[in-house]
Amino acid sequence: MISTSCTHNLISILAIFSLVAVCTDSARVKRQGFLYHQQPVLAPAPIHGIAAHHPGLAVVPVRKPKPSEHKQDLSKVPGTPGVDFPLFHDVPPTNFHCGQVPAHPGIYANVETGCQAYHICHDGREGHQGASFLCPNGTLFNQHEFACDWWYNVNCAEAPKLYSLNLDPLKNPYAPKPKKEEEPAVAPAPHLNPYHEPQYYPHRR
Repeated sequence: MISTSCTHNLISILAIFSLVAVCTDSARVKRQGFLYHQQPVLAPAPIHGIAAHHPGLAVVPVRKPKPSEHKQDLSKVPGTPGVDFPLFHDVPPTNFHCGQVPAHPGIYANVETGCQAYHICHDGREGHQGASFLCPNGTLFNQHEFACDWWYNVNCAEAPKLYSLNLDPLKNPYAPKPKKEEEPAVAPAPHLNPYHEPQYYPHRR
């Protein structure tokens, strides 16, 4: 019969071996840089998505972009961002509709975005707002010039009055250009040489 002291010693030895095994597994997992979901001796953060249903998959940390990656250097842009010109990173939802413009295809400044956004309305395949684009920060879409221009050169409030410029094929870069009128073909005048000697042909009998 095993004595009580031997039993306590045996339990202590088993506890030490278990602790060593846990520490070894923990160090191995830490060195690998990821964590397995099925490790019973660890308490990882809750896992969601595919890895939650597949314990054998490794959980790889997702890299988050640094705040500086979203910032643009506007030190060389004249004016105050958000005051003198809008500062959008994506085209926001607005009430612009290609069904309310005078010509298709055409390019139109979006007044609701301060003219930083503009739309190309064509055949409707891009939706009711057409293909949407943003001018670079510090510039606005100049409806008169059909191009992005410095904000201080653009009067955004007048843009809707200039939408009709899309009817002019010489202004609208997407409108078919008129063909040049073909001049009537004129036969070239015969070359007359006043010093040309007459040619004589033998008389045929």
